[in-house]
Amino acid sequence: MEADVTLTGFSSTDVTLLLRWLAAPHVAAWYLDPEDHVAWAANPPPNGERALIAVGGRAVGYIRWQSVSREVLDSVGLHEIPSGSVDIDILIGEPEFVGRGIGPRALLVLLSKLRQRRDVPMLGLTTSVQNLSAQRAYTKAGFRILREYSPTGYGPCYLMVYNLNENA
Repeated sequence: MEADVTLTGFSSTDVTLLLRWLAAPHVAAWYLDPEDHVAWAANPPPNGERALIAVGGRAVGYIRWQSVSREVLDSVGLHEIPSGSVDIDILIGEPEFVGRGIGPRALLVLLSKLRQRRDVPMLGLTTSVQNLSAQRAYTKAGFRILREYSPTGYGPCYLMVYNLNENA
């Protein structure tokens, strides 16, 4: 039987671990600005939260999420996404845990948590059109590709969404 996947607290002492993961080749290919991610993790905005992804108590990855305002959505051309939707970033940092279904299971834990808030209409993830493993993982958790777009500096990406109202 596989160990449980849980989301555990992230503290300033975990920044070193996140830095190591962001530098790992399987992660660095998709996270082009690691300093930005570390700064966010060390001091998240008021509408943002983050956690470590743990398997059997061992930290193996990182997940962050934040509610997104209408202004921010419009500024990146995501006019069809409802205000108050939640943007998610996720990575599995420990290489031996990649491809084992940890990401989808962590997303399902987060989905359960966000569903309880009752004020979140939709969840979204952005992934490179070339990151097939991320697309498979997000699809396993119930996300679907809404459309392709090109956020500044990242090239062609898919916006993948999970509508909490449709998937209740």
